[in-house]
Amino acid sequence: MKKITFIITFLFTSYGFAQNVSTGEILLITDYSVQFDVTSTEVTMTMKLPELAWLSVALDASSMGSINKDVVVYDSTGIQDRYLNGQVTPPSDGSLNQNWSQSSNTVTNNVRTVIATRALNTGDAKDYVFTTSSGVGLPLLWAKGDTGTFGYHGGNKGPASSTLGTEAIATVPEFKVYPNPTQKTLNVEFPVSIQKARVAVYNVLGSLVLQTELDQFNSKINTSAWNSGVYIMNISTSDFSQTKRIVKQ
Repeated sequence: MKKITFIITFLFTSYGFAQNVSTGEILLITDYSVQFDVTSTEVTMTMKLPELAWLSVALDASSMGSINKDVVVYDSTGIQDRYLNGQVTPPSDGSLNQNWSQSSNTVTNNVRTVIATRALNTGDAKDYVFTTSSGVGLPLLWAKGDTGTFGYHGGNKGPASSTLGTEAIATVPEFKVYPNPTQKTLNVEFPVSIQKARVAVYNVLGSLVLQTELDQFNSKINTSAWNSGVYIMNISTSDFSQTKRIVKQ
């Protein structure tokens, strides 16, 4: 699968600060870690693991026998949204409920760093609803495999605990994209401070579907020829970049 890398640059001097929460980096076991950073609009997850390994993390879960607890997996096929369903391999949430959008996947000295984002509340009952409140405990379960794709973990599993703390990070103007899901037309609503932006749209295989430049007066995209499915939209200016998940019906 082709890698899609979007670099998000925050301008501290231009946009002020907001209180957000973070777990900080959670060491699950040697060479494996996860971190969740939460703003008022989205959650950013950072996973670190050996280059050829896979890692799964269950959120707000007390045991592998839990039901309908959120599970996020990274393996050689990419990010997967799954859920606990008792003592079985966590089933997939389905193709239309894959709510994590991978924004970066890099390898340095055999260490893979994967960054993905999603909404705080996706509307899926099997997805954990994140909060921006500080001091909230978030129990985790993890499982790993040293090679191959996601599957039975044997004894490679365990619990972890974390607490969402408060930190100050820069905020940036927010582009709004609607209607989403879309059928024929997608509107990109610009922040007042932004006049134009570059837009690139990729399908789930990483193939470029559209590349164009929009502005305040020309901000509609014709999606009627797109195949049904999930797309990743990157909206970028000279100062920063944002990633959106688009569903075409």
